[in-house]
Amino acid sequence: MHFSYYMPTKIHFGCGEFEKAPAYIGMVGKRVLIVTGKYAMKKYGFTKILVEGLTSLGIQSALFEGVSANPLASEVNQCVEKFANWQPDVVVALGGGSAIDAGKGIVLGLSTREKVEPYLLGQSPITHVDIPLIAIPTTAGTGSETNWAAILTDEYSGIKTSFRHKGLFPCMAIVDPQLTVSLLPGNTVETGFDVFAHAVETYISKSGVAPLIATHSLAAIRLVGQYLPQVLINGQDITARTNMMYASMLMGFNLANSSTCLPHRLQYPIGVKTNSSHGSGLMALFKSWLDITYEISEEKFNCIGEALSGNPCRNKEEFMLAYQQFTQSIHRNGSLADFSLGKEDIRYLASKVTGSLANDPAGEIPEIVEKIYNGACK
Repeated sequence: MHFSYYMPTKIHFGCGEFEKAPAYIGMVGKRVLIVTGKYAMKKYGFTKILVEGLTSLGIQSALFEGVSANPLASEVNQCVEKFANWQPDVVVALGGGSAIDAGKGIVLGLSTREKVEPYLLGQSPITHVDIPLIAIPTTAGTGSETNWAAILTDEYSGIKTSFRHKGLFPCMAIVDPQLTVSLLPGNTVETGFDVFAHAVETYISKSGVAPLIATHSLAAIRLVGQYLPQVLINGQDITARTNMMYASMLMGFNLANSSTCLPHRLQYPIGVKTNSSHGSGLMALFKSWLDITYEISEEKFNCIGEALSGNPCRNKEEFMLAYQQFTQSIHRNGSLADFSLGKEDIRYLASKVTGSLANDPAGEIPEIVEKIYNGACK
């Protein structure tokens, strides 16, 4: 057996860890640029708590609150231009995956003093990232706090895609499940489904050869299957919130050492065209992808179905039933019609799909992109 596995991020996990964040951050730098979204962190008081905590320790901080729910390359450039001369020695991304992905783009821009688009669009290789990033996630979803990828949208080309570099791994992740208690049910289920999608896709992906990937995927699927329905019933259930946060973090490990499959590639154009959430787009696509891909990876999908439902899965019918029961338990079973998209939009969406399809076992099926979109119209 031969495999490689890499995880350089120091993790502080548990309820109450956010209170210790200023002290943790102070170990890394004394000039701190805080990157957040436009509304939620201020609304819930998280930004104020962090700034006041840093000030109490004599640590300078500056604040950029300009990150959209679907982060834009232009927002990254705006932040870099504004704070380059201030010369922060650490960037702290506070928020969901959008803030953390933007934070990765910002540390790249501050390191190179260049716009981020050439790196995002694959026109320039990333050679160095000199400024450390600390991630404080406030959703249980993307796992961006423990992986090396940043997903941004170039609004001029209409392309949403990603770049990767080992320097984009956060040097530290402060993961406090209490920060997710304030999430509304819609945000909870959409980010929670993203955890599930990461678990399934990295397990199925041809690049997921390390045994730890399979172990983490099946563990995350069990946790999501049990605790996502519970947290939707009672958002204050800290045990459920903690287990969802743990599953999300595990999937960050997987994303750093495996890859996602076609649902993620196909969601990005939906998100750009409709300005919709990542999780909602995945839910619209997932059943169609499963239906097409099951026979290619039958044994693996049966393991997924058993982890999800707790019951043996021996065939496609039993697997699809396990998935249907899961989506019913979280009250979601989407389609492209949810975004006012139909068969007439498939050609445009397919033209905007980027990234390699080779890691997906269904990637070699002729016109697979169109077939998945078509299936998601039903």
